[in-house]
Amino acid sequence: MNKVVHDLLRMLPRLIGEDITITTKLDPGLWAVRGDVGRLEQVIMNLAINARDAMFQGGKLTITTKNVTIDEKYCRRYNYARPGRFIGLSVEDTGVGMDKETIEYIFEPFFSTKDPGRG
Repeated sequence: MNKVVHDLLRMLPRLIGEDITITTKLDPGLWAVRGDVGRLEQVIMNLAINARDAMFQGGKLTITTKNVTIDEKYCRRYNYARPGRFIGLSVEDTGVGMDKETIEYIFEPFFSTKDPGRG
């Protein structure tokens, strides 16, 4: 995962603009992960573009990776989880954020806050 992020750092500034600072916090002891590199790149690029759109006058984008162990206690609290070792990837920005109503729809497949034809 760290290699995917590192490789994208050459392209992301051109994609999101020079008024946004990109910072990384990549765990040097990150576990290996099996995944489609192209899809991982697409997810990170989509998150970066959405972050750019939320930072009208520039800002900061932070990409973090870390090892995450999910235990049985966590699974009892969050029934969608399963125990095991995972990689955590987070993309954080200093954009305007979302109101409570918008957050209710973020996992809807065709939901967008953008105007028709823009998202």
